Amino acid sequence: MNNINRLHMKKYYIVVILVLPLLILVSISTFRTGRFRHDAARWASPSVDQTNLITLEQLNSFSPPLLVVRLDESPVDLNDAIDESIIPAERILEKQNQRRLRAFKGSIVLVAGDPALSARVWMLLKQMGYEDLYMLSDTVNNEELKYKFQPDTLTGLEL
Repeated sequence: MNNINRLHMKKYYIVVILVLPLLILVSISTFRTGRFRHDAARWASPSVDQTNLITLEQLNSFSPPLLVVRLDESPVDLNDAIDESIIPAERILEKQNQRRLRAFKGSIVLVAGDPALSARVWMLLKQMGYEDLYMLSDTVNNEELKYKFQPDTLTGLEL
């Protein structure tokens, strides 16, 4: 009977030895406070303040080093003296592209024909910890309403 109890206890020891380290690792990663590099207010503030937007004129007067990253095949005419890289938006997270962007020590400007595309990539890279990151824009304030709001007068109120 004593040998049977030892066999059962040995099985429990093996389970405890296998599960306990896993449980410790999960609890450490769950309760660690520094999981995220930045808080949302800090990394999103340039977007709210619109200090992440630069025009073509500002781009030409930017001090080097400067890397322009084209996210699509947009026909934006840039200065030939500007270092330019073509990284499609869908490949921005690939290891070789991330290494290339991390290794660059200077300002990075995202260029795309669709401003929403460059905004999405900007947010993604900003969350990953990129600091000196900008988007090329037609205007410095792209959030201004261009048209006067007019309510739909063709439909009446329902009673």
